[in-house]
Amino acid sequence: MNKKVNRYIKVFPWYAGLTSDLLFYIAIDTLFLTVVKNFSAAEIVSLTSFAQFACIALQFPVLFIIKRIGNTASIRIGAICMLLSAVLTTMGKSYYLVLVGRVFHDVSVVFRTASYVALENNLDLIDKRSEFVRVRASANTVYSVITMLISFVASYMFNLNHYLPMIGCITTCAMGVMLSFLMKDCSTYDKITYKKENKEKVKVKYTKFIIMAIVVYSLFYPIVNNGQSDGKLFIQQQVFLDFNVENTALIIGAIVCVSRIIRVLSNVGFAKIYCKYEEKLGIAFPVMLSGAIALMLFGSFIPQVFVKILAMGAGYTVILFARDPFNLYMQDVILTNTPKEQHQTLLTMLQFGVKITTAGMGLCFSAVLISYPMIVVMALMLAVSTIDIALGIKLYKMVLIEKNNRKVIA
Repeated sequence: MNKKVNRYIKVFPWYAGLTSDLLFYIAIDTLFLTVVKNFSAAEIVSLTSFAQFACIALQFPVLFIIKRIGNTASIRIGAICMLLSAVLTTMGKSYYLVLVGRVFHDVSVVFRTASYVALENNLDLIDKRSEFVRVRASANTVYSVITMLISFVASYMFNLNHYLPMIGCITTCAMGVMLSFLMKDCSTYDKITYKKENKEKVKVKYTKFIIMAIVVYSLFYPIVNNGQSDGKLFIQQQVFLDFNVENTALIIGAIVCVSRIIRVLSNVGFAKIYCKYEEKLGIAFPVMLSGAIALMLFGSFIPQVFVKILAMGAGYTVILFARDPFNLYMQDVILTNTPKEQHQTLLTMLQFGVKITTAGMGLCFSAVLISYPMIVVMALMLAVSTIDIALGIKLYKMVLIEKNNRKVIA
């Protein structure tokens, strides 16, 4: 058993790094959809919205499947869904096929939450639960390093052949599928059995703390996702005003490249930052996110092209700096303060909340883009991000209370 657990811990960072998103594609996604698929800004934004609505409908059936087949099988299905997403996004000749590819991507996210639960379960088996943040941070570092290296070449690959980055995307997804078959949840919590006599034991009680955590997470990540995708599209539109397609690809590539380097640094140093500041990070990251959106929004008004690109690129970079650490922080907060039997359901509910909010925001933004420019969408995101700061402060106080309660029980 120890051999399998140790293998899981070693493979996990690479599995997570290769399956956390569609590698290569995310570096050129807006360019690929605009130039190759000929999608409008409204169509690009609506892809996320409609996919989220589909996943909302599938959320509880998928959770039911995860609980029945267990964490080990779910890890593999998650990787396979990501591969199908890459293939459909690349080969799909219509908006609807690309949309189905996006649905597979979002379903994959739900299945892959099982890998985090399995990681905690396996670490508990060898009395190393305290290593959870370090191992998860290592996985984030692997992902951020890979995406940083990709950012160096993605724009050149796109200019050489528009489909070349997508070939790389499919290849990395296939590698993730292979790695998934080396991973196993060795604990008795791989599959949670639901018998009549113990239903009360596994039923999730949604306390004010859990609800607040879900709400904060459900606002933060849709803003991050929209800030990253729509923000890049916003920058792209501004750059297109002064440069051709080839130069725009290089400039966007440079911004993505710098942001990926910063993302690596944030993941490498997060374990130390977490040990030092812990609960305060729940406030710090929403503040960073709001500041990043503001920088992109107000940077677009700067008349000097170089300064404009620099300011907007800096805002985009801050979004990626905050993305992974906040996700890890929130997962650890939930896993630390709730019973183990509830972990899979609660991590899934975090994703469910994100999907509902993302779908709502996406539809709203798509409707806005029919009559108004992208700058209005950025202003709306800024307004929502300020609300998340206030909620983050409330969650911070609740986390302190939960921490004190654990000390009393101990």
